[in-house]
Amino acid sequence: MRRIGKSVLAAAAGLALVVGGCSNGSAASPAASAGASQVAAVATPTPADPDALFNLAIADGPAWKSFHLKIALNGTITASALKATGNPSWRNLKNDVSLDGTTIEGDMDPVDLACDLIVSIPATAATGAAITGEAIVLDPIMYLKLSSSGPKFHKVKLGTLSSDVGLKVAVPTPGGSSLVGIANDVSTLRQTLEASGVTPTVVGIDEISGRDAYHIALAVPLDKINADISAAAPTAGASFLGQMKIDSASAGIWIYEDSYQLAQVQIAGASSAVGNLSFTMTLTNFDEPVTITAPAASDIAAGS
Repeated sequence: MRRIGKSVLAAAAGLALVVGGCSNGSAASPAASAGASQVAAVATPTPADPDALFNLAIADGPAWKSFHLKIALNGTITASALKATGNPSWRNLKNDVSLDGTTIEGDMDPVDLACDLIVSIPATAATGAAITGEAIVLDPIMYLKLSSSGPKFHKVKLGTLSSDVGLKVAVPTPGGSSLVGIANDVSTLRQTLEASGVTPTVVGIDEISGRDAYHIALAVPLDKINADISAAAPTAGASFLGQMKIDSASAGIWIYEDSYQLAQVQIAGASSAVGNLSFTMTLTNFDEPVTITAPAASDIAAGS
């Protein structure tokens, strides 16, 4: 395959991170496998016990055969913060960049590491026209089409993304379920959050995608997080980190009441220097049949 444009490759890397974040390729530990097989035997948690809810949601993850994913991004990143990253693409940026209305949505098949995602990015001062696109992953190939780079799909081999875009992109591998390692990863994340002083509390039951879901709010200790950011700035050698004092932050996790499957994750934060960002990921349609196929040969760019 020939090397294709950096903009297409960068978009491919971003989508690979989405795939990787929702389908981890590490091997299952005995504890993770045992947890998945014992879900039915675990007693129903009380609404006041977020740890029990977390454990049920984690144990169920490796059993997912398919699900529908929707990611929504909203917010504004300041021009000064983007310039401070040192990326040449932002050098002459004059206006803040809005992310409002950005969505990634589609079906995921973690068993075969396949997905079909529709991307939508509204018009901004940075992008000009709105950008729409589609990413189809059929391991080990990603077929990526963006309105900004023509009407046809480009083929990108997942294993070459790191060298093509000049940054490390971890790509999961199929086999059994590519979610089998999620228990260990989430457990590690929880330990990191707890060490930072993040505490979970069940605050009620909300409706997510027409179903009741436990709402677990995560208390975010801003003083400690800002101290950690400040301490990391000299080590990283980045003026961007030096600006990143967080003024407000919130995070929440929702778990379906009837199945204890992960329903939604929401993270929001604001900084006077950097801007504000809201990230929402919603999962639905677990284990429903999905069919993901490669584009027709006539829809693939020549030479890719």
